[in-house]
Amino acid sequence: MIHGDRQSIPWARPAIDDAELNEVIACMKSGWLSCGPRVAKFECLMAARAGRKFGIAVTNGTAALDLAMKAINLGPGEEVIVPAFSYIATASTVVMQGATPVFCDIDRDNLCMDPASAADSISPQTRAILCTDYGGNPCDFTALGALADRHGLPLIVDGAQSIGTMFGGKPALSYGLISTVSFHAAKTMTTVEGGMVFTDDETLARRMRIIRSQGEDPRRKYYHVEVGHNFRMTELQAAIGLAQLGKLDAFLGDRQRLAARYRTELAGMGLRMPSQLPDGHNSHFLFTILIDNRDEVADRLRQSGVETRICYPIPLYAQPILRRYKAGHCPVAEEACSTVLNLPIFYGMTAAQQRHITDELRETLRESSRSAA
Repeated sequence: MIHGDRQSIPWARPAIDDAELNEVIACMKSGWLSCGPRVAKFECLMAARAGRKFGIAVTNGTAALDLAMKAINLGPGEEVIVPAFSYIATASTVVMQGATPVFCDIDRDNLCMDPASAADSISPQTRAILCTDYGGNPCDFTALGALADRHGLPLIVDGAQSIGTMFGGKPALSYGLISTVSFHAAKTMTTVEGGMVFTDDETLARRMRIIRSQGEDPRRKYYHVEVGHNFRMTELQAAIGLAQLGKLDAFLGDRQRLAARYRTELAGMGLRMPSQLPDGHNSHFLFTILIDNRDEVADRLRQSGVETRICYPIPLYAQPILRRYKAGHCPVAEEACSTVLNLPIFYGMTAAQQRHITDELRETLRESSRSAA
């Protein structure tokens, strides 16, 4: 694409080709479009990929988190420890249950939940710990798991960005009582919209399937044993997901190459980039830099045809619907919000596109340095 006389490089781009088209056509011709055999197959394959016994496919990542909160019977008067630096759904799905998100700070190096801050946030009302793998960079699951066990709390993993993320040689999605993932169009793999919940607990899995399908007893049609929702994934979504899953290793490998090239090209520019834990493996859903003149840099890149994202510009507790704390409550999260910038990274990005991004970034930093002098 062209932006004026320059390249136009999107922040993210789904990789869709004939494989997805053929799966969708086959699905349409089958006559079975609602939740059915393709969804069941997708659940089974994704659960194996996540290192889990059970996968429950749903309409989107927010529904996955909502289902997880309902599965543990979260309710009014209870609290969930949540990182202040995350997407809105991490906290809003807690609020949906009538419960209260309690915001803890993040680790300055990896931008994920700080176990020490999470420990300081626990109270008698705490019902669960909900962590996120920022941009595909894994949390310290050793420390968070120990913290949860010490207090008898379930650890829930918001793995919206975690496909391909590893910790201790295991998938990040294999940690916690429940983990979730998103298949939004911008994610590493997509079903256009969609999500999944994972667990090793058979009782929890059965209950989440019931809640997903209007609270209906699967053994008795139109017999509803609890209040539920219609969170069912369609066969069309699953068809796309099955095609995407066949390409996932290629997607992940490309992101590793792109991230390595970014790190090489950006070295020496005075930028800070998140690090990963020794036992961790970043799947690079996001490629993140932290820079003081973030807004100036983002604007310059936009003018040169490069789309960026700021994930996320304000801490969750500063959101209008969640405002509970004064500025300074989570200083590391606030620093990240003011400096974070996410550069384009997607399957099929060319070396020329990436060079254009890094050249523009280098020139912007040089101009800023000259102006400051």
